[in-house]
Amino acid sequence: MSFNVWGVLFPLLFAAGLAALVRTIGSLLRLTDGAVVARAPARSGERLRVPEAGVYDLCLEGRTFSADFLGVRYSLRDAGGELVPIRRKLSRTKVSGLGSTRISVGGFELARGAELSLSVEGMSAQAQQRCSFVVQRPIGAGIAVRVVGLVLAGAATIGGMVGSVAAWLPAT
Repeated sequence: MSFNVWGVLFPLLFAAGLAALVRTIGSLLRLTDGAVVARAPARSGERLRVPEAGVYDLCLEGRTFSADFLGVRYSLRDAGGELVPIRRKLSRTKVSGLGSTRISVGGFELARGAELSLSVEGMSAQAQQRCSFVVQRPIGAGIAVRVVGLVLAGAATIGGMVGSVAAWLPAT
């Protein structure tokens, strides 16, 4: 049996792609978990403490594949009772797992840290127990970069696996 350089390179490509997949998935999980600034149950009167000035996303978090969010109306007020304007986003981020989903519903900007009061209408009492409002730093661009990384790492893993099999099979 003669030495085949592809028989070495493709397994290395597979291993590198697999390592990149693991690192990118870990990075994506750290990004979504680290972006959360405040979380409160989806009930009127709850408080969301935002420690510093900046641009934030307001998200609803609840069960995956549920209708808990349908028809929900919400607003935020600062400590002085002033309405915090929530702007609609051009593209919403959605982070889903097997049991829960976090959907970005709007964004707002604060000139300084504040404790915000939540007002919620149109949500059943059971849904209010299951759901939360989450304030997080915007993560849309970070998610996009990591999705591209996942696609490239997945392609490298599959290419390395298929190439390895093809390189080690005897030529007919």
